[in-house]
Amino acid sequence: MTFEALAAKYGWIWIGMSIGLLAKYALLIKRGVRIKATLILADVLLLPMVALIAFWLAKQAGAQAEAAAMLTALATVGADRIVKLYTDRFIRQVEAMTLRDLTREVTESTGDLRNAVQKDVSARRLAGLDE
Repeated sequence: MTFEALAAKYGWIWIGMSIGLLAKYALLIKRGVRIKATLILADVLLLPMVALIAFWLAKQAGAQAEAAAMLTALATVGADRIVKLYTDRFIRQVEAMTLRDLTREVTESTGDLRNAVQKDVSARRLAGLDE
């Protein structure tokens, strides 16, 4: 693929990501948040995922040119929230699965304990020790 073809296909996505990133930092500065190197590094590491999300959103919406850039900018500004949403959802699913497994284990253990006690009671009755 030539540079012109890549620019035509993905150029608006990169423009939207740049504008969204600048808008995000502008909002943070406006809120009084100090911009640190770790925050910038985290955003740089998130950019590929944001690009995939933005490209998918633009493609699903059928957006071209400026509309694709606007969707990308929106995804970039909200990337922290999107990642937090998916992370929280994943953690809730893991916790729910763990709770289900724990509940099943307790139920099975309780059933095993009941069976053992019942066997002991039955054995004592048969032996004539429980009178």
